Amino acid sequence: MNSLRNNLIILGLVVVLLGAAAYLIFLRQPVSEATQLGLDLEGGVRVQMEGFREDGGEVTTEEMERAIEVIRDRVDSLGVTEPEIRQQGADQALVDIPGLTDTEQAVEVIGRTAQLYFYEVVTIDQEQAAGPEEAEEVREELREDLRGDSDFEEGETQILFGEQRDPGIEGILVTGYIVSEEPDMTGEALNNAILTRDETGRLGVQMDLTNQGGQQFLDLSREISQNALASGQPDSGQLAIVLDEEVVSAPVVSQPISGGQVIIENRSNPQGLPQDEAEELEVVLQTGALPVNMEILSTQTIGPTLGADSLRSGLTAAAVGFGLVLLFLLFIYRALGVVAALALGIYAVLLWGLVVAIPVTMTLPGIAGIVLSIGVVVDANIVIFERVKEEVRKGKTPRTAVRLGYEKGFRAILDGNATTLITAFILFALASAQVRGFAVLLALGVGLSMLTAVVVTRALLGVVASRNFQLSPAMMGVSKKSIASAQWEVK
Repeated sequence: MNSLRNNLIILGLVVVLLGAAAYLIFLRQPVSEATQLGLDLEGGVRVQMEGFREDGGEVTTEEMERAIEVIRDRVDSLGVTEPEIRQQGADQALVDIPGLTDTEQAVEVIGRTAQLYFYEVVTIDQEQAAGPEEAEEVREELREDLRGDSDFEEGETQILFGEQRDPGIEGILVTGYIVSEEPDMTGEALNNAILTRDETGRLGVQMDLTNQGGQQFLDLSREISQNALASGQPDSGQLAIVLDEEVVSAPVVSQPISGGQVIIENRSNPQGLPQDEAEELEVVLQTGALPVNMEILSTQTIGPTLGADSLRSGLTAAAVGFGLVLLFLLFIYRALGVVAALALGIYAVLLWGLVVAIPVTMTLPGIAGIVLSIGVVVDANIVIFERVKEEVRKGKTPRTAVRLGYEKGFRAILDGNATTLITAFILFALASAQVRGFAVLLALGVGLSMLTAVVVTRALLGVVASRNFQLSPAMMGVSKKSIASAQWEVK
């Protein structure tokens, strides 16, 4: 009676788990969105990058490792799942971003060096350009004009540029700035960056400085306002906020600014900064600067059609394998095969539920891991069922044979699954992201197989036996000839 109660409790828990899995898969969101797909199945973009130093020096391993960490943070901020970022050789990185539609934004965000500097503006000059192509010509003209300015000193100052697209003006306003060769402040003073809006609703990016950075900024703003006053032009001093040698904002500084907050904005536009530009600035400022410059060597877009074909092929292979395994179990083990097939169906639903719940990003290697784990489940059933058939041949009753089969087969199953789990952990620790997906799903499948192939099947057979359902040797795949042969060998 206790045995029956225990088996019913086990099956009750399995029903609860199946209900939870069904909710996660079918009810919480549309089925098509339940499972996260990797680059090879969903499509996306692959970017190959190379690190370099402006002074021509060699890029160190430590610098590339830090660069990959920064790139990973930036990719995560884009809201994509399971990006694969790995180093290739001494100075290259390969970035796989699944499910991304805005390729240009991704390349801009992950490849931007994001070196942040603050300068006091010495002199400015502006000129209107009709479009991006003419803007380059305008920059060269402004560069020549500013080089002839009395405030420009070779080796002591430099010329930087910024561009503005104002709604009320056609074309691009190009502004050239003469600033000192060395920055007055660097991005090391930055603590955080967030999107913000002023009282009129203009969008900007607020930079929060560290305590030390706030003091430096107070000193710098005081110096700018005092220099403007000393020149006889009060309220004319400007601060150039420079990101990757491009002036992103140059606000007027009329008095010392305390509080440790600086806002990058575009006051000439009623909407402020464009939404995508502001979000991009927020990301690169939050994640920090790359320790080396990164050059985009190539970009490759994998379309969703190719991913869908791969997914269809992978799922077809898994379904065919699943079906063949079921036929094998039913043909060889008869009634035991029916129980194993039911347990295998439970296994499939629970594994899918785990994939959705964790969540695990599905890739082609991951599907291969699932197919292999199905083999592990079936292998566990075969080990036990062969033990059961062996006991039946020795003359044991089916009920006793089932009990002895599970007792004797469990140790072999445990040893085999432990070996497979160790292999999966080694793969996860040493391999790339896609192979890690294979390792994760293999490990999940093996762990789950201990539940379905051993516990669930035993509980099902226990309930069947308790209902006085007679399992004849023939129903278990044992012929009378094999029984007679086994008994003759014993004699």
